Amino acid sequence: MQALLTIVTKVAVMLIMIAVGYLVTKRGMFTERGASEVTSLLIKIVTPCLIVSSFLSAGDDLKPMEMLLSVAISTLSIVISIGMSLLTFRKEPEGRKKVLRFAVIFSNVGFMGIPLVQGIVGDKGVIYGSFFIAVFNLICWTYGYRMMSGQGKLSLKTALLNPGMIGLIFGLPIYFLKIPVPAVVAEPINFFSGLNTPLAMIVIGSYIARVDIRSFVSDVSVYKMVALRLLAAPAVFFLFLLLIRPEPDLFISSAIQASCPVAANTVLFAVQYHCDSELASKTVAVSTVLSILTIPVFTVLAQVACAMLGLAV
Repeated sequence: MQALLTIVTKVAVMLIMIAVGYLVTKRGMFTERGASEVTSLLIKIVTPCLIVSSFLSAGDDLKPMEMLLSVAISTLSIVISIGMSLLTFRKEPEGRKKVLRFAVIFSNVGFMGIPLVQGIVGDKGVIYGSFFIAVFNLICWTYGYRMMSGQGKLSLKTALLNPGMIGLIFGLPIYFLKIPVPAVVAEPINFFSGLNTPLAMIVIGSYIARVDIRSFVSDVSVYKMVALRLLAAPAVFFLFLLLIRPEPDLFISSAIQASCPVAANTVLFAVQYHCDSELASKTVAVSTVLSILTIPVFTVLAQVACAMLGLAV
């Protein structure tokens, strides 16, 4: 019951912020140009700060092997989703195909994932979640960037100097080398990272305001994407977790983050690289609402599996 209440609360918070973006756009307070400029700010400034902030707030309770296993399991989750995305949406127009595949691959591991893991697993789960976010950003800003931007070959400069990788370049040494960061630097980073969720949700609401509401019901591809993002990919990943048998905090936190709805980055990338932003907004909105039903299922399954496998929870 506690898991369900936590999930419903987080989804409600997201939907309220999306509704604010919808309303200010309908009233003419937030224009398309404004949404585009905020999107650029989110990607180029807020994203690196979010990544660095996740490492600043991560504890140091993990052993090296636990860290490596956490990274490997996080990578496995996204690789499974990539595999499923490549098998689907082949007949869709190129712009829609990019968005739908990106939506299947990348889940909302930051805003949705971390608070849920913290509420259900605890502090150690948050550390595991930080590594999941690091893997997410590494793949998002290499494979995801190339897919959405349409660049056939990713240059070394693009791979190393995109916002996601810049965050990792600063964040990883801070974590592993225990580099002290003075408060005068850490506080602005944390404040900027705190802008990520509200601004991203307002942008999503803004683009939903420009979508014909009837298309939410009629676009079958969105629901096919949701089935893959919320059911198929987490289910296959869960089977691998049963084989790997990680310790329970890692098992449960990984299951939760892998079952989260579509990442807000889907809309941000779609706007930035001139893909179908309306479709991207629909994927985030629909998957977020339906995740109220699916995340509790995988959370309970993970808890039951840990008990049945004899793992101490």
